[in-house]
Amino acid sequence: MKKTSFTWKKNIIYILGLTALAICVTLIQKSNLGMAAWDALNRNFYEGIPLEYKYLTPAVALVLITVAYLLEKKQFDLWMLFPLAISFFIGFMIDLLLLVIPDVSQQGVVMNLLYLSLAILVCAVGLNLIVFCRYPLPALDQLCLAISHRLRVSFGRGKLIGEGIALVLTVLIGLFFSHEEYWFYIGPTTIIFAFFIGFVVDWVNKPLFAFLDGFSDKSDGASKNDM
Repeated sequence: MKKTSFTWKKNIIYILGLTALAICVTLIQKSNLGMAAWDALNRNFYEGIPLEYKYLTPAVALVLITVAYLLEKKQFDLWMLFPLAISFFIGFMIDLLLLVIPDVSQQGVVMNLLYLSLAILVCAVGLNLIVFCRYPLPALDQLCLAISHRLRVSFGRGKLIGEGIALVLTVLIGLFFSHEEYWFYIGPTTIIFAFFIGFVVDWVNKPLFAFLDGFSDKSDGASKNDM
């Protein structure tokens, strides 16, 4: 991924991308189909150690960013800490959105699946918005981007691989902490999100980038080769 300068247009796109990720998390929380793979992994750690989320989340984020830097053979720098700041912004937006997005957890499987489908689409749009800007991604997605660069595949495929890794780790850590009776906190969302998010990210990429190229100078955004 090539470095680029900050512009006000990209700042707007970036904030919209981060907000989209917050909407995705909120939609999932407002349904009753479980959680995404990385959230399920964190839940197993939380229940097994136990360690409060305010310590667990940044610790996991720091590990993911470190691995991402190692995969891309990048020098460690202060930008490593930026995803932690991102997590605070996304968390703030989630708290606000939880107050306004209706809860459908008791409205049947159709509405719950509709929320999950919308969450996947919104997440895919948000990730592409951020990648277009060439600004830092949240820790997990920065790792998935590093995987895509390392393996020379699309960002969507890197995301698919990252979610698959999370799913395997969730089961292994769950077994270590003997969480079999809780199915390792894996639910329908865990499986559906893990297997579909990568494909939707790639599907959204081309039309969204074409639209963004009309909104912002091409030199401001990422090219398809950067993904």
